[in-house]
Amino acid sequence: MQKNEPQQDASKKRIQMIAKRQLEEERQQMENLKISDSSSSTQPEKEQELEHSSAISKVLYTSELLGEDHVGTRAELLEDIKHFLIEQIKESDDENDKIIAAVLMLYSLNKSQTRDTAVETISRYCQNILENPGVEKFVNIRLGNKAYQERIAPAVGAREFLEAIGFTPKTDNGEAYLVFTKSSDAHLVEAIGALREGQSVPIKVARNLEVFRLKPGQQPKAPKLGPEFFNRTTAELKAEQKNREIQVERMLTLRTKEMRQKDEQLANYSYKYTMIRVRLPGNYLIQGVFGCHEPFSAVRLFVSSALSPSLATAEFTLRDAVSQMVEDENLSLAQLSLAPAALLHLILADTNIDEGDVIADEYVERIRELE
Repeated sequence: MQKNEPQQDASKKRIQMIAKRQLEEERQQMENLKISDSSSSTQPEKEQELEHSSAISKVLYTSELLGEDHVGTRAELLEDIKHFLIEQIKESDDENDKIIAAVLMLYSLNKSQTRDTAVETISRYCQNILENPGVEKFVNIRLGNKAYQERIAPAVGAREFLEAIGFTPKTDNGEAYLVFTKSSDAHLVEAIGALREGQSVPIKVARNLEVFRLKPGQQPKAPKLGPEFFNRTTAELKAEQKNREIQVERMLTLRTKEMRQKDEQLANYSYKYTMIRVRLPGNYLIQGVFGCHEPFSAVRLFVSSALSPSLATAEFTLRDAVSQMVEDENLSLAQLSLAPAALLHLILADTNIDEGDVIADEYVERIRELE
């Protein structure tokens, strides 16, 4: 046995050399692409086909602030949120409402570095007023000042916040200023707290419900999903490169089935969204979009909401193509390998139930033939 060890070591070294050379080639390819830290995402060269039909050209979002019927792309929704909050500031006579709206703008519409810089600078303005009452230089902010232009002006909502807490626009000898004109500064302590503890407006993936009618015997074709399903940020690309290096080491070690399954689950997290389709009784098919982090229970709620009252209250299970059902519905869709797309089948517990109308009345008009 000992005589074989040098040969095994040599084989192991050859595998390491090959794997490391492949990694080095990948690094070189990434450098050639000139991926910078400022890049927000990458686009796949072509759309990828998956295992069921139709297509989603883009992922849509919604927010409770605007109402769940208000949907759009992320950029469109953020722009609508901005206009909504600006209108709230203009129309409200309540100082606190204006402050809250401005804080929401700051945390929802800016990158973290821009926001944090503005929050820190505004807090310092307020602290100076509180610690130096009556000192003129601390109640005047010259808008042409370099610090203001670099630290405050780029942040959406920053000026709105300053005006909400008592700064008023004024001009002196052609210079534009914001001047603190409140007779009392007692409210600034609470305003600083609201500013530092602010949160963004929650937005979430819109289900974008679609309802299809299948022809007898029709089988769904493979779809083409939009690039948003596969976009990777620079950080994600770097993490993937690091993961490949780890995989090289793992290639050289014996791994249990459980360890391999965990690796597969981690790989699923590279997707942001998933398109779930559920085949219903009566040759209907419903389709919705989910975040990969959402639990499987969200799919059940989605299905129930699309069914007629008689079916929504009936007991049913959701199974995959090989009739497997999910035991733990708290697991995420990524953990269940249901990303970036999956086809499920609704199975009624009572096979004798009168199916009647399958789709809820409010969605009947959406039914269309599956191409």
